Amino acid sequence: MTAAAVDTRPLRHWLHSADRPHLVICCAEHPDPGAWSHAVVRPRIRQAVVQLDTCVSQASPAALLELIAGGASGITVALDGCADRQGSAALVARASDLLTALRPLRAAQARAGDDRATTGRTGASQTGGDRGIDGAEVLPAQRDQARTWPVLHVNAVPMSRRALLGRPDGIEVAEPSVHPTERLVCALRELAGGRSPGTVLDGIPTGVPRLTAAACAGSGVCEHTCPDGALAVTSVVLADAAGDRPEMAQFQLTFAPGRCTDCGQCLQVCPEKALVRSGEYLWSSLLEGGPVSLRVGLVRRCARCGSPHGRVGDLCAVCAFRAANPFGSAMPPGWPDAQE
Repeated sequence: MTAAAVDTRPLRHWLHSADRPHLVICCAEHPDPGAWSHAVVRPRIRQAVVQLDTCVSQASPAALLELIAGGASGITVALDGCADRQGSAALVARASDLLTALRPLRAAQARAGDDRATTGRTGASQTGGDRGIDGAEVLPAQRDQARTWPVLHVNAVPMSRRALLGRPDGIEVAEPSVHPTERLVCALRELAGGRSPGTVLDGIPTGVPRLTAAACAGSGVCEHTCPDGALAVTSVVLADAAGDRPEMAQFQLTFAPGRCTDCGQCLQVCPEKALVRSGEYLWSSLLEGGPVSLRVGLVRRCARCGSPHGRVGDLCAVCAFRAANPFGSAMPPGWPDAQE
């Protein structure tokens, strides 16, 4: 299921001028976010209640991590009004695990006074002091009737002109339309102060498959099938056709793991069955960024239909099948066998 694109940029504008508040996140379907406006979640810590435009379970963990990177001292997700508590709790746990793994690195950067790890107001370090991300099943019993914490909407946040004009350069927030894994990678890099966190996150599953394609013939079927644009086939002409000599070109299959959702469609449609899962990517590999080359090979034109292919022989996969089975047919990948 594709995560909803929660745009945290307006809230991060507000956080830039706030005093590191603790945020209480409520789902869009929460019946009464205002009930949290008097609740004491973290004693002696300024708070704010934020209502999303979707259920937390449909968001990306990156949205919560971006708010921590933007200056929130901690986040509590109000599960009492959530329509999918199990899904939201799983998302909170994933974001919490990633933040907890980065905490020693962030604390070390804060102690060293690394300016590159500071993303908030001048003189206010945003690293090392966060109180984590958790969920609350029930409304806290402790109340502070003397204060009413603001109830904000994620896309309608009040902001002074001074705060708007004073937003510092260098705050990097991934666009909401970016693939959730790519957005999460961006948030993790920001939390690590723009540096590689090394292998501290490698004990946490990424859910991104590692692919191999040793037998790829460059048909490009996987590229056209992938709904997320994770696969791409490019070609370069090495020699033009001349006389009886056909055109010769080189193809390259590249894979952008941050865009892959492991839907498996490419594995099903590959005519060569060349794409194979071979484990899972580690966070250290994903954080290095950039597409990965899976296969480089020569491509020629099919002698029958003229389509490019990288197979051994003169025929592409389709024409080779038809030549071997002139009266036969094959069901599309994923379809059940025809019943006799």
